[in-house]
Amino acid sequence: MIANLIHEFQQGIHTVQEIVWGLPFIIFFITVACIITVSLRFVQFRTFIQSLKIVFGGDKQAAIKGGDMSPFQAFLNTLSISIGNGCLSGTAVALFAGGPGVAFWMFVVGLLCMAIRFAEVFLAVSFAVENKDKNKLGGPFLYIEKLPGGMVLTYFYGIACLFFSLTAGNAMQCNTISTSFNKMIPSDWNVFGNVSIVKAVLAVLLTSFALYILIGGTQRIVKVIERIVPLKVGLFFCTILIVLAYYWAEIPAAFDLIMAAAFTPQAITGAAAGLTLQTVFYHAAYATVNASEAGLGTASVLYGNTGSKKPINDAASSMLSTFISNNIAMTMVTIALVASGAWMSGETGAPMVIEAYQSVFGYYGGWVLTFLTLPFGIGVIVPYCYIARQSWIYVTGGRFLALFPIVFIAASCLGAIADIGELWTLISIVIAGLLLVNLLAMLYFIPYMRQHALKD
Repeated sequence: MIANLIHEFQQGIHTVQEIVWGLPFIIFFITVACIITVSLRFVQFRTFIQSLKIVFGGDKQAAIKGGDMSPFQAFLNTLSISIGNGCLSGTAVALFAGGPGVAFWMFVVGLLCMAIRFAEVFLAVSFAVENKDKNKLGGPFLYIEKLPGGMVLTYFYGIACLFFSLTAGNAMQCNTISTSFNKMIPSDWNVFGNVSIVKAVLAVLLTSFALYILIGGTQRIVKVIERIVPLKVGLFFCTILIVLAYYWAEIPAAFDLIMAAAFTPQAITGAAAGLTLQTVFYHAAYATVNASEAGLGTASVLYGNTGSKKPINDAASSMLSTFISNNIAMTMVTIALVASGAWMSGETGAPMVIEAYQSVFGYYGGWVLTFLTLPFGIGVIVPYCYIARQSWIYVTGGRFLALFPIVFIAASCLGAIADIGELWTLISIVIAGLLLVNLLAMLYFIPYMRQHALKD
């Protein structure tokens, strides 16, 4: 009886996912992105040099008085979220389902996502400046509530963001880390039923780490992120560049295949046989949003609580994290997977990336990628300690705050030891909900953005 109910529930959420992420929603997302791009006079290209100057030549000051972190620290947190396991396994999943042509469309959608990121951060910082009630939370909570029916939409957004933070930002990161290490250290020993010792030990370590971050508050979050980001970005680019260098002779052919499959996927044989352009574009759009989180409002939560009074500068700099994750990191991973032939291996997700790494590093390739999942996962968990707490405060009205660390570390523990693969389907539905509410808010405030964001 229970097994039947579980099966029916799984079938139900898969059906909902197919409906929610159908062609109408994809068209809506791309249309809004294009409207924002045109309305803000192609802001992702027009202010790109400015964003580089702000991030790499700007003032790396400490948190502004009245803010939880500085804009630069918000950028680091956003970048840490963007360059995560989604850049690796998420790209491989999209490549497996959509073929090599998905790389081209991920790049295009990534450019559109830069305009979305600009808009959401601009609104978050702008309304934080105008906010007279200093006890109110910054971020999407301030501008979504100004929509018609805004209080209901903001509460829905808060619940969805809290769920997303606890699952995708926490539990699934712990799951990726523990699963990767468990695969590389096979063991017949089990504790607590079918939970391996490797997963149990990692559950304790990851839960303890999350508790350590939560106890230290915002200051500990920004200090840890300042150390993790250079490590994870450095490790990622060093290893992927080695793979690309190893297959340098195959890269031109990989580019040719990607461009051919982008427009005529049905002409590609092998793993991509039978694909349609709609399928390719869907997987490109979903992978891009999932990796960068542009449009989900998570970056708005971070930037909206900085106390900054420079919304244009902050919005411009925030786009750079989207560009780095989508247009650089994901593109490099896709080319490596296509050039190495790993995309034809029949594997998907992390195992596909392992195939590419093992073809270069041999047996140790699996270990290289396994160790990469650790800083990648931790680098996502840390910012989500803050994002989840802000969402909790909004949803509960600031009540039961002592209960929040218990809920967060419980999600870490369950994520590390449980088989929660089906949770990804539910997360994808929540992503659509977050995206829908935030995109509606951006559409509503286009006149406001044109008036204030274009004044320079």
